[in-house]
Formats: sequence, C-alpha cells, structure tokens
Amino acid sequence: MRYKLTFAVGFATGYTLGSKAGRERYEQISRVLHGVAESPTVQSAAGMLQAQAGKVVDNARTTLLSKLPVGGGHSRDPYGPGPVPAMNGHGTAPPH
Repeated sequence: MRYKLTFAVGFATGYTLGSKAGRERYEQISRVLHGVAESPTVQSAAGMLQAQAGKVVDNARTTLLSKLPVGGGHSRDPYGPGPVPAMNGHGTAPPH
C-alpha cells in the first residue's frame, strides 16, 4: 500500500509541475523518467518483481487447482462426472 501511495504522490507532483511549467518542463520531466526507467538498476528490479509475481501466480494456481474436485463432477451431481444429458424441452432429462 505504501508503494501505491508513493507512486500516486509522485504522479500527482509530476503532473502538477508539468502542467504549471508548460511543455518544456513536461518534456524535461519525461526525459528524466525515461532515463530512470531505462536504468540497468531499475530494469533489474523490474525483472525480479516480474519473476516474483510469476511465482505468486503459480502458487495461487496450484492452490486453486488443489481445491477443485477430482474428476470434474460434484459429489451431489446426480449424473456423476460425465457430460450432462440433453433436456427434452420440458426441463427434464429424457428417460434412459
């Protein structure tokens, strides 16, 4: 949360300075920000964050899949884990 707040304050400050100082100041700020974004240190940190985010997503996926029922059916499913039979137009399944 702290990082989101810091980002928001930085964005608002940059926007305010850019809008009050005019186009020249905006372009100067833009060049500085692009220089920072292209810095090897920032690129390295971004790569590490991306890798960590990938691990979090993989862990969440594994946890979610482990909680799903095996076989695709629900224990109270009267038709079992197979496909659901077609309805006959009256809201009931045709007799077997």
